[in-house]
Amino acid sequence: MIPVIIPAKNEEDNLKDTVTSLRETAKFANEELFIVVINDGSSDNTPQIAKELGCHLVNLPDRGYSALGRPELAKTHNAGYEYIDRHLDKNSYKYLMVVGADTTFEPNYLKLLIDAMEKDEKLVMCAGVLNGIKSNYDAVRGSGRLIRNTFWDLIGRRSPQKYYSWESYPIVFAQAHGFKTRTIYEAKMYTPREPLARVDWKRYGIAMRENGSILPYVMLRAIKRAIKDKDIKGGLRLLQGYLFSEVTPYEKKLREYNAKKQWRRLLTLGRV
Repeated sequence: MIPVIIPAKNEEDNLKDTVTSLRETAKFANEELFIVVINDGSSDNTPQIAKELGCHLVNLPDRGYSALGRPELAKTHNAGYEYIDRHLDKNSYKYLMVVGADTTFEPNYLKLLIDAMEKDEKLVMCAGVLNGIKSNYDAVRGSGRLIRNTFWDLIGRRSPQKYYSWESYPIVFAQAHGFKTRTIYEAKMYTPREPLARVDWKRYGIAMRENGSILPYVMLRAIKRAIKDKDIKGGLRLLQGYLFSEVTPYEKKLREYNAKKQWRRLLTLGRV
């Protein structure tokens, strides 16, 4: 059994494909799923479709604005985790999963992730490649993320609700405490939306300040956004968020770990 949370807001056009694809990849891996859709104040038929698909459903009120890239979105995810903890014995499953409501997968996706986790007990979180865009080896996408349950227990079974960078927090926490996180390059998933198209780069900069990112690293990230990605405004907003925003910083150990890691990447010409 693998519990899965799917946060969804106005995803009537995508949810069916996501759930169908999830079940296909679970069948390939010989696994059963406990799928929880968190309806985050949808005004369309998202909750009805979730019911028709046989998913467990958590209905949240419409907050009246988009929480994308904000700390509030962690509350939506936590509503799903809380539902799982109320309805399943936490000792009855080894992994749990987070999936965006617009994500589909290759049939072998879940098996590849599980195989990687089974081979290395230190590996506590992994995800595949979205739309063929490779991320760093030890990075983990938000959607399609498989989490080892014992590690989830270690960090309190919830996403932190005080950070803009709440989605990255478990990754930095894991690495700073001697665990591994990983991108499984052979595992492929897809979304009809352009990745990063909806990112608010000022909030991204705030998140980088929270997690202890060093200024040279942030500047290179902003330059990459402006030049390679042809988004000058996005690069400037990233710097604005990092330099001029009040933030709630990660714990000292995590910030120090992240800073040292970024210096190593810069000094070894690693990918930013």
